[in-house]
Order: sequence, then structure tokens, then C-alpha cells
Amino acid sequence: MILKTISDLGLAVREARRRRKLTQKQLAQTLGTTQEWISQFETGRLENPSLGTVLKAFAALGIDLNIDSVPGSLRNNDVDTGDLALDEPSFLKGRRR
Repeated sequence: MILKTISDLGLAVREARRRRKLTQKQLAQTLGTTQEWISQFETGRLENPSLGTVLKAFAALGIDLNIDSVPGSLRNNDVDTGDLALDEPSFLKGRRR
């Protein structure tokens, strides 16, 4: 599944949660959020979900985010990706030892 929108992310979480036979409440407890947040996220009604919580949900549900699945056209160096570097996030660049 190629995820292009926040709604796609929510749908992926819903499908994975259901496959694992978890309720929204159980997932919310695992993530430290509310059942309402899960519901809104899964249905695409949450406009700006916390990236940290989304990534935590993906990890808890075993959803693999593989950057190798990004089409070559998105790896075009002419495209300004801002802080979303495809090779290494900028927040990690300053932490090298």
C-alpha cells in the first residue's frame, strides 16, 4: 500500500489494528493517547496528527515504513523536500559523535 495522505495513514493503522484484533481503546492505551484520537485518526478527521504518535502506532502494529518503496520520481534532487530529507533527517545530522 502506498501512503499518500493522512487518511491513508489512518486507514493503514485501522487495518493493522483490526488484523491484530485490538480495539481502539487498547491501541490508545498502548500509545498513551485516547480512543477518540485513534477514531479521528483512522477516519481521516484528525487534520494534524502528531508524527511521533503516528510512528509509535506503526511500530506497535508492526507496520513497516520502507523508504525504498518511494518512486524514483520523488527522489529527484530538484524537488525541495525541506526538512524531510530522504537520506537522513536533519535532526539526526547534528548528533554525530
